[in-house]
Amino acid sequence: MAVLGYSHSLGRAVGAGIGEHRFLVVLGGDCSIVLGCLVGAGHARSRVGLAYVDAHADFATPEESETGSAASMALALAVGHGDSALARLSGSSPLVQSSDVALVGRRDFEQPSYGHAALARSGILDLPGEALDPSAIPATANAVLDRVARPDLGGFWIHVDCDVLNPDVMPATGALEPGGPTGEELGTFLNPLATHPKALGLALTQYDPSLDTEGASARLLVELLAAATRPDPRLSGPTDLQGTP
Repeated sequence: MAVLGYSHSLGRAVGAGIGEHRFLVVLGGDCSIVLGCLVGAGHARSRVGLAYVDAHADFATPEESETGSAASMALALAVGHGDSALARLSGSSPLVQSSDVALVGRRDFEQPSYGHAALARSGILDLPGEALDPSAIPATANAVLDRVARPDLGGFWIHVDCDVLNPDVMPATGALEPGGPTGEELGTFLNPLATHPKALGLALTQYDPSLDTEGASARLLVELLAAATRPDPRLSGPTDLQGTP
């Protein structure tokens, strides 16, 4: 399986970077890269948390998934759900415990193929789309940190699918869902996570350059990463994160 081999290869690189006490940024094609990131994080820090920011639950089984892709099952595989070698990348234990995971921003309520029933039983902290409304962002960030940055964890990983953004400002992704935050709003949410002392790194996925002929979405994502990792939590400066449709 190509994803299996790639996950171990990515895990080695991520683990080496964390071992050098660097905050890592991983750019990847789809959400399956979370598996390799967690392989590396787990090797470096043992038990870790996961903040999974996505417009979809990604908790499907192979039978439920409409695409059959690992991306549609990525979060389920990360917590060891399902009969697959990808759910056992770290051996008998899952890459991350459900009790150490926060899922933020999903808006896939009309699409049960993403595994909603299993997600509801999983114990994952599920904070759906309205959790990224501007007035809710501070409380949401605190709730996520309470889950993933606990003293008993060795750190936490941040996974961001760019389809969590409003498609009006981020059309260059393959699974558009109406609504969602602007770049500025998402940056405001991510900043206290990415600048937290226990943050190990951030993965950004699902950008499709073939849908971005003018480069507006790419510029927005670069600005988003800068805002998310900027030490000043007020996100001051000239960057315009509203995006250019």
